[in-house]
Amino acid sequence: MYDLDELIKHTQDLTLLYVEDNKDARESTLLILEHLFDNIVVAVDGEDGLNKFKENNNIDLIISDISMPKMDGIEMCREIKKIKRDQAIIILTAIIDIAIIKEAIDIGIDSFINKPMEDVELLFAKIEKSIKQIEYEKNKKQIENLKHKKEKVDIILKIIQNLSHHWKQPLSVISTISSTCSFKLENDIAFEKDDYKEIDIITEKTKELSTIFEKLENLDFEKVTIEEIEDILYINNPIYKD
Repeated sequence: MYDLDELIKHTQDLTLLYVEDNKDARESTLLILEHLFDNIVVAVDGEDGLNKFKENNNIDLIISDISMPKMDGIEMCREIKKIKRDQAIIILTAIIDIAIIKEAIDIGIDSFINKPMEDVELLFAKIEKSIKQIEYEKNKKQIENLKHKKEKVDIILKIIQNLSHHWKQPLSVISTISSTCSFKLENDIAFEKDDYKEIDIITEKTKELSTIFEKLENLDFEKVTIEEIEDILYINNPIYKD
């Protein structure tokens, strides 16, 4: 059994899309829903409901009638499910038609309330059930996002290790050449061709590193894919893929 005060804690920050073509039914139901939701988007038919859903990318729950002009509730829900498969929807219906109910279930709707809606407790219980599913899906997505971000961070760290590995040889060459040049300059010793015999390594590695740094500078961490980061990691295969 739901606890109303506890339910309000979970619903007040959510956004509800309420779709009902009958003005009287819409206004009377809104009086009830406004006790739970601070954010309610109202639509007057299925077509309006679909448009309002597309305009608001933060709809958490939909409560909708079935029989409506322009576009019925089933068709509206079908189009919404194409956009957001896990969208939570409660159907209010006066239609007792097994075929229609089956059609609604087939597109992913499993919560129904008969009209006229006289049992407010039933509505609240259905909303509570939907809220639990919404919170479960949100938590699952958060975990997946955190896992995905960790994978990106791990690859970025690997890139840093890669760059460190990649720079050791040219830095060693630079240090050797620099020391040789300093010593000869201080002692007025003529330079020889062999003093620069490995300078081509510096040129080669610098070009490779410049390519990597250019790609890293343009990296959008939120949008970049794991595959795109891996492409940066394995430029010229400084560390070979397994």
